[in-house]
Amino acid sequence: MKRLLTFALAVVLGATVSTGAQASVNSTYDKVTDAQALAARKAIESSLERYAEDNTSVNVYTVDELNTYVENGIYLKVIHERDKCQFTPDIEDRARIVGMPAFEFVWGDMLIKGICVKQDAELGLDYLQKAVAHAYAPAMMQLADYYERGFLVPQNKDTAISLMRAAAAVGSPHARLAWADMLVRGLGAPAYYEEAFSWLYHSLYLNEYDILKSQYLQSEMKKMMPPNIVARAMSNGYYNLNMR
Repeated sequence: MKRLLTFALAVVLGATVSTGAQASVNSTYDKVTDAQALAARKAIESSLERYAEDNTSVNVYTVDELNTYVENGIYLKVIHERDKCQFTPDIEDRARIVGMPAFEFVWGDMLIKGICVKQDAELGLDYLQKAVAHAYAPAMMQLADYYERGFLVPQNKDTAISLMRAAAAVGSPHARLAWADMLVRGLGAPAYYEEAFSWLYHSLYLNEYDILKSQYLQSEMKKMMPPNIVARAMSNGYYNLNMR
């Protein structure tokens, strides 16, 4: 896994992820010293451990819980509609002080879209990039989409390609669908076809929509490669990096 994260970060950092919108963090957010960050981390960990020992439910999102919401694309709906924004301070603390990638991503998206907080797209983009620097696949996917469309950042399809490939490389099944889709749409180089097809072919999808999309993309990618390359990608799993 360490090799994967190193590879992903090398891919991401090899692309230019800078923008005029990436200014300093809003001055209303005080700088946090290392000692304060350590104290905050210990306080959060201590609280979670205490609740676990008491077998009581914790009124904050666990990392696994938040990742599940992100994976299913329902995190903003859960935060805003189901939980009525009541856990916003905890999300901010674990993004700003502790630096947890899932929380950085969600907090950044909340700021960009003005969900439960005053909209601040510039600051939200900063947190999204922090999550990208931590090789968090959903953040890489979202920033890739922004670069492809030129939303909040200058349009740069090469950067979009690098980010989406990195997200697929760290093993995200949804990123592998999006990466294959990008290639089918004509973005990216033919040198990536075999790798992307093999990643997709060896990924497991459970819901009907993802299964059908994977099948469609595989059929389209087969048209883009010679049969012997397709057969090689299907027969071996050395491109399936998340299995290593």
